[in-house]
Formats: sequence, structure tokens, C-alpha cells
Amino acid sequence: MIRKLAATASVGAVGAFTTGLAATGSATGRAFGASPEAIAPHISASPNQHDGFFVNREPSIAVDVDRTGAVDMIRARRRGDPGSTVPVRDPEFVAPGFVGTAAALAVTWLGHATALVEIDGRRVLTDPVLSKRCSPSQSIGPARMHRAPCTASQLPDLDVVLISHDHYDHLDMATVVTIAREQPRAHFVAPIGVGAHLEYWGIASDRISEADWGQRVSHGDLTFDCVPARHFSGRGVVRNLTQWASWGVRGPQHSAFFTGDTGFTEAYRDAGGPYELTLVPIGAYDRMWPDIHVDPEEGVALHTMLAGDSLADSLMVPIHWATFNLGLHTWDDPVRRMLTAAEKASAITATPAPGTRIDVVTRTGAGIDHPDWWHGVAQN
Repeated sequence: MIRKLAATASVGAVGAFTTGLAATGSATGRAFGASPEAIAPHISASPNQHDGFFVNREPSIAVDVDRTGAVDMIRARRRGDPGSTVPVRDPEFVAPGFVGTAAALAVTWLGHATALVEIDGRRVLTDPVLSKRCSPSQSIGPARMHRAPCTASQLPDLDVVLISHDHYDHLDMATVVTIAREQPRAHFVAPIGVGAHLEYWGIASDRISEADWGQRVSHGDLTFDCVPARHFSGRGVVRNLTQWASWGVRGPQHSAFFTGDTGFTEAYRDAGGPYELTLVPIGAYDRMWPDIHVDPEEGVALHTMLAGDSLADSLMVPIHWATFNLGLHTWDDPVRRMLTAAEKASAITATPAPGTRIDVVTRTGAGIDHPDWWHGVAQN
């Protein structure tokens, strides 16, 4: 009871704080997103929230930083920087107003968890973050270690913007607001509660579909299965007011899986595979938060679960590395370990540089033809 009362008090305090910031009209204030009161109606019917907060289905510690760990974080943070300039390719769609036909199955990695997936002639953008920093303020906070391959205004015509959760490195207010304004046909698919942020930023509710774990939503001829992830949420001091999720995406002919952020769990064996393409995180792991971010070996294990009996026909594209320094490992540790683990597991991977497009059906693209671009970037 004491814990519940403390949490409720914190929610009220944060709500008042962010409402006050938003009232000033500042972008920073608005970036915090919807108030707890605005989020509540979106989640009230969910069996996965308890007293207004979401919990993982498996016990999970979000961050466990002891005194030694805090010192390690201060000393080791810069280890995650690249040794030289990260090569960024201009995507094939950078011409404003590009309306060319989307492929049967292709992906362009735009850095971190942002990727443009082409599936059965439709375009799905995952976790839209194209600003310089993943922060409520563009003056402070983690900055990109390479330039964004394109701006939000340079994106091609989108069918769906797919969101895994509301952390700043997965949901950027400036990016989604630009997309919503310049692409009135784009539809937003998100876990329950996240829609409150989108509405707060001026996106009409009829352009938003929310789903809880185990639910399916459709847009046109695409379906989106909301799959439990093992993570947490929050854009302020209080966590877990909105849901977090992974997504299985299916068109009439092809399929893809977008993991978003997650710790390791065997539950992905029941995620509705096999999938032809998986976007799986491999970076920002550490011993202090083992339950909410997979390491590279665990990322490969997730891919094998999602590929199922079709491992030889499934392609893994690693995400959540190389763009923001959010862990304590070296810049290239995720990709080196991932490739070693993939070889042992007989998993097929592609390692595109930011901005690179890969055709999954024909297995062509610089991430497959020239997979070792990162060697020259790593620190010696």
C-alpha cells in the first residue's frame, strides 16, 4: 500500500511538472508527452496493467546500478564512441515527394531502431527518430554518433509508422509531428497508452491504432500482431504508464518482425513465426541491466526463435547499435559478437551501414555485398 501511494504521488507530481512545462509552449515541455490523466483512458481496460502501471510477464530489473557500477559508467561511457566517422549513405528515396513503388520485401536502416520496411508494396517506418538527440531537449542528452541518413521531410510516402514504446530513442516528437503534418495518409500503430502522446502532439485519433499484448490491428492489407516484449516505458521520472511491445508484420505474401527493445525471453518462440525478416536489437547491453536489453548472442537467439524452421530463408538485420552511445561496451562490440554468434547458429545476417537498403527477396544491397564497412570505424 505504501508503495502504491508513493507511486501515485509521483505520478501526480510528474503530471503537474510536465503540464507546467507544456503550458510555457516550449518544445521541451511538449516532448514529455501526455499527462498520466490523459494516458489513463487508453490503458484502463488492459489486463496487463495493475493500478495504472504495466509490468513484464517475467521478473525484470530495469537498471541495477550499484556504487561500483556508477563509477564504471562514468569511466567507460566514452568507450562506446566510434574511432572515426561512421559512413552514412544517402537513401534511394531522398528526393522529396518520392512515390516509387515499394518492394515485395526490403529494408533501409536509418540508424538505431529506425528502419523503413517495404512489404508487399507498402512502406512501414519503425520507431521514428531522425533528430540529432534522443532527448526531450535538442540541447542536451545523447547525440547521434553519425548524421541521420535523411530528414523526416525526405521520407517517401508512408503507409504506417510503427512504434514499439515511448522512450526518447524510439519515439521522437519532432519526427512524428513532421510526418503527421506532411503525410496525411500515414497511419500510426502503437502499444496502448502511446497513442495518448500522439494525440497530445496533435495527431487525430482516427489516424492512430493501439493494441495490447496479444491483440492484432490491421491497416489496409497489412496486419500487426502486438507481441509482449521484456522492457519498460516512460518519458519522465515515473515509468511504465504506457505499454511496450514487439510487432509481427504480415502482408498478403511476406512477413517481418520488429522487436523494438527487449530483454531475453523464450516467449518469442510463440510470436507467430516464421518471419522472413527480423529487426533485432544487439546494442546498449550491460551486466547492470540484463533483463531489458539483449546482448548480441541473445539477439541471434531471438532471431532463431522468430525464424523457426525457416532459419535458412530468414534474414536478420541488427538494430539498436552504432547510432547512440547508450551502453558501456565499445562501439563495434555488438556487431563483432553478433556475427560470431550468427555463424555458430547458421543464421543469415546483413549489416548495412546507415542509409543502406537491402532487398530481402533478392538478398542484394551493400549490407550483404559489403558487410564489413564497420571495420574502418572501430577504435584501434
